[in-house]
Amino acid sequence: MNHKQDHTELVQRILTGARWATLLRLSAQIFSWLSTIIVVRFISPEDYGLNAMLESPLSLMLLLSTLGLDWALVQAKKVEPEELQSIFGWLLILNGILFLAYFFGGAVLAAYFKEPRLDMLAKALAFVFILVPFRVIPNALLDRQLDFKLRAQLEMAATVAAVMSTLTLAYLGAGVWALVSGVIVNRLLLAILLMIFKPWFIVPKFNLAVTGQMIFTGGILTVNIAFFLLSEQLASLIAGPQLGAALLGIYAISAQMASLPLAKGMPVINQTMVPAFSKFQEQRASATYYLEKLLGVASLVFIPMFVGMSCVVDNLVIAIFGVKWATSILPMAIMSLAMIFRMNNLLLRTAMIGMGRAEMSMASSFLQLIMLLPMTFYAVGYGVTGLASAWVVNEFLVMIATIQLSKSTFDTTFIRLFRCYRPALISSAIMGGCVIVSKILLGGQSDMAVLLTATLTGAVSYYLAARFLFVNELHTALKTAFGNRFAFLTASPTRIK
Repeated sequence: MNHKQDHTELVQRILTGARWATLLRLSAQIFSWLSTIIVVRFISPEDYGLNAMLESPLSLMLLLSTLGLDWALVQAKKVEPEELQSIFGWLLILNGILFLAYFFGGAVLAAYFKEPRLDMLAKALAFVFILVPFRVIPNALLDRQLDFKLRAQLEMAATVAAVMSTLTLAYLGAGVWALVSGVIVNRLLLAILLMIFKPWFIVPKFNLAVTGQMIFTGGILTVNIAFFLLSEQLASLIAGPQLGAALLGIYAISAQMASLPLAKGMPVINQTMVPAFSKFQEQRASATYYLEKLLGVASLVFIPMFVGMSCVVDNLVIAIFGVKWATSILPMAIMSLAMIFRMNNLLLRTAMIGMGRAEMSMASSFLQLIMLLPMTFYAVGYGVTGLASAWVVNEFLVMIATIQLSKSTFDTTFIRLFRCYRPALISSAIMGGCVIVSKILLGGQSDMAVLLTATLTGAVSYYLAARFLFVNELHTALKTAFGNRFAFLTASPTRIK
């Protein structure tokens, strides 16, 4: 079967929207990354620990706030107006309840973590639940129309405003309140912008009969993501009371920095993957073909970031964050390399959801949770490094299980997936060697000078390795991401056999 036959127009439409979304999100995230680096200098590990304590229940409750209906709306082949009205009505009721629960549950959080400051912080954050219904519906409609560009533009505007709020308050010494304000500003402005640029307001209804199937589908997706998010928050929930805010802050910033490329890139990929793969639910061979293309392109983008981060993390932490964050160097380096496993897990799970096999994705997330739970209880006795090591082992084991589960949906094998990753792994290994050599040669220089030189060395060596060893794969990645704008980078290809 010719996999490209009859798919050209659809694929080009998806890629065009994805390119715009990537460009806009990348611009916003570069601004966000730079601001994060600056903010860390003004906020203590204790403040980050308090923020991690707030995020543990908040992320889980925000997941419940949509009941997976945002994903269900995107997946559905057809959505009637009455279904939208009913979904809007149920979202209003649900999020009203969650608002009250988080608002008055702040005292419970404060008692559990033994941090009285959490009470007022939770009361402020509770208002984000009121905004959820006004974000879910228009976002789902934009995704169904494959209008990724407009959604990315609005999210970029909200991100920039939130970053400016966080930066200003951090500089003024607001501490953890600077982080909280960024979340509130982002959600509020995004809801307002969606109402302006994507007018959609409808009269809410409460007809369970017309939305029952969507709620069921969304429920499966919600449970799936809940397992994943609960796994993410295990360290805070289990180790938080024992480690205290300062050490928990070290772990939180290590995980946050290690996962930055995925945290900022996966929303773009997820936004396009689910509606894209939903078009191939009855075409297994075609879906496998495009999955392998996606894995190859994504690995060429993400894997060098993970390897590069692990190589320069010591200079990055000291030069940018300051010596107060020095204990985060080892766990950050360990977790950065293990993000390769996580990338594979997240991409395969999202692809399975798009193919209508949410139960397989849920099984992967459930395995991650039940394996990590005992590991976390054991690792907490070894501090932050122990928690990071447990997380790495868990991600590796889950990767093996997820690949096996994906065989029910795609014609995947371990060997075929390794071939997808091989160009990025080999090119990144060469890059890592070059970076390490450059750091040795610059041993007497300042951390900032070493960081800048090593980063430049890494970028050039990675491009040259990919250019001369895997030019066809590099050409595909650049064309997928940017069209023909950077075709000159792979012109007159020369392969080294």
